[in-house]
Amino acid sequence: MRQTYSVSVAVVLLTLLSVGRAFAADSGDAPSREHFSVDQLDSSADPCTDFFQYACGKWIKENPIPADQAGWGTLNSLAIWNVSAVRQTLEQAAKQSTERSPIEQKVGDYYASCMDEEAIEKGGLAPVRPILDRIAAMKSKSALPGVVADIHLSIRPANLNFIDAQYPGVLFGIYASPDFDDARATLATLDQSGMGMPSREFYLNSDDKSKQIRTAYVAYVSHLLQLSGTPTAKADAAAQSILRMETALANAAMDIVVRRDPKNINHKLSLEQVQALTPSFSWKQYLAAMQVPGAGPYLVTSPDFFRGMEKLIATESLASWQAYLRYSVLRSFANSLPAEFVNANFDFFGKQLSGSKQIQPRWRRCSIYADNDLGEAVGQAYAAKYFSPESKERMLEMVHGIESALADDIQSATWMSPQTKNLALVKLKAQVDKVGYPDRWRDYSSVDVRRGDFAGNVARASQFEMRHRLSLVGKPTDRTLWSMTPPTVNAYEDAQTNTINFPAGFLQPPFFDAAEIDAVNYGGIGAVIGHEITHGFDDQGRKFDADGNLKDWWTAEDAAAYDQRDACITDEYTQEVPEAGVKQNGKLSAGEDTADNGGIHLALAALEARLRSLGKSLDSPAGNGFTEAQTFFASYANVWCGVQRPEAARTAVLTQGHSLNRYRVNNVVSNVGEFAKAFSCKPGQPMVRQNACRVW
Repeated sequence: MRQTYSVSVAVVLLTLLSVGRAFAADSGDAPSREHFSVDQLDSSADPCTDFFQYACGKWIKENPIPADQAGWGTLNSLAIWNVSAVRQTLEQAAKQSTERSPIEQKVGDYYASCMDEEAIEKGGLAPVRPILDRIAAMKSKSALPGVVADIHLSIRPANLNFIDAQYPGVLFGIYASPDFDDARATLATLDQSGMGMPSREFYLNSDDKSKQIRTAYVAYVSHLLQLSGTPTAKADAAAQSILRMETALANAAMDIVVRRDPKNINHKLSLEQVQALTPSFSWKQYLAAMQVPGAGPYLVTSPDFFRGMEKLIATESLASWQAYLRYSVLRSFANSLPAEFVNANFDFFGKQLSGSKQIQPRWRRCSIYADNDLGEAVGQAYAAKYFSPESKERMLEMVHGIESALADDIQSATWMSPQTKNLALVKLKAQVDKVGYPDRWRDYSSVDVRRGDFAGNVARASQFEMRHRLSLVGKPTDRTLWSMTPPTVNAYEDAQTNTINFPAGFLQPPFFDAAEIDAVNYGGIGAVIGHEITHGFDDQGRKFDADGNLKDWWTAEDAAAYDQRDACITDEYTQEVPEAGVKQNGKLSAGEDTADNGGIHLALAALEARLRSLGKSLDSPAGNGFTEAQTFFASYANVWCGVQRPEAARTAVLTQGHSLNRYRVNNVVSNVGEFAKAFSCKPGQPMVRQNACRVW
């Protein structure tokens, strides 16, 4: 399923494995959650000159990036607080007892196996030896389909969104996705993949930094192969061939900006047509091994990528393919293997690409892996303990208020025709709001979890998840399914199911605080709610109708007016990012930037309506020395307080559609007239844009 993710905290933090807290690495102490306070504001800064500095400068100075972090911000503590909460559940479940429920046995033994470093070291490569042996036993390239299927069934399947450069897998990706033309049906989707680095730009860019990263990557590839027993000279040569192969895949892959447009990835092909793209790869054999139901059609996101894959099969030797597959297995399982593999993986991805100085303590990593692999089993206890019915009711009240604000905005828009307005309102009304956790929990009873076999548990849980996802192919699309687990610190909008989704893990301070006033919550989670709702009407989300079909429901004149307003956003965010050392492409980040700007407008309008119902206004005192409006904007900025290391910032700007924190604050508030009024900013000051951008 393809989502348009929202705030994507996983992007802001690079990865949940890159988050942490400045306390003793192995103490197990949970950080406290961040709560909004006006005392955090930097009174020495001018809010009209640099609101990010005013709202966040003091916090950033007092909270330097810990050594085990790629970046650090107010919401990092929430992510680690959630991990700590999950850990408590896992450690209790790990205690062997006859009173454990079947779910407790699964998650407890999984966690125990991950924490058992002695057993992992003793096991060595034994858990992945069957796959490695099958690769080594290949007699010809005709064996590729079966071997690739084995690998795909063993490695963690990923969730994907429109701004991801590729499916993070081996050679290519496969998953279930609603049909773009008929969202009621679910198709098997074949996607570009196969690159060990985050995106094609890492292979193709010619700047010195990119070259340096590629040199480090070749050394990493060689190191993994040597750790698995390959002689040094042979490993060095194989690493060069692997870089050559992955570079060929990068050249064949669709550009990330082109890929954002769903029209560019909507290619439905029969099995015969898919086979014609890659005559040397038996899709019948592969699909049978994957147990993909039905006979097609198949959604092929990038036919050119698969044509490039065919050229690679034809030109590269069997030995090169064996080296590529062997390395891909080792990379995919590295964090489940002995410490030398874990450390090698961290040295490249953690240090080189993210700038982290040291790895996370093992209990955090194991808690995150358990959530990844057995998410809804782990999440049941979390949701019951940390997300009350009262919190859910308040969240839904905010969601409905912000939806009403968008409805008002649509009705009052002078640039839309009545015809398009009516269809926009139909789409908004059809949206499904999912808050907290699933209505039905997944059944993990068939997953074989064994104490003392961590990598084996990862492989078996991964196969369970892949089988589950592919079992959806050919069935009616289920709008109730979640693509995030309850403890996840993130949220998303899914254009093809027309849903907005807020896991319980995100609905905690500083985003949502049940003890706080409305201005704080509307500035925090309210802006996120507005962000998610706006995604359904951003530059790509607007191309889907109320039923999730990729359908043009705009008049030509309204579409042109939209594009003109959207171009303002794109131009504003096409900017140099000094802290990353690269330039941001506003066309890549357009959807997220539009959602950020729309989200704050909608949340502010909903707050104003809420205050009006209480006999107050945005200018009313909030009881903290600030007005309601000032509190709202300060709360909005507070959730984005934080910075990234230069390496992490560079990776994020090149590969993701989210602007860095400073620009998620300053670019947004400078477009909002109510902000200038709240802080008495004058025309010509940096936080007052002469050409203020607004779509919604």
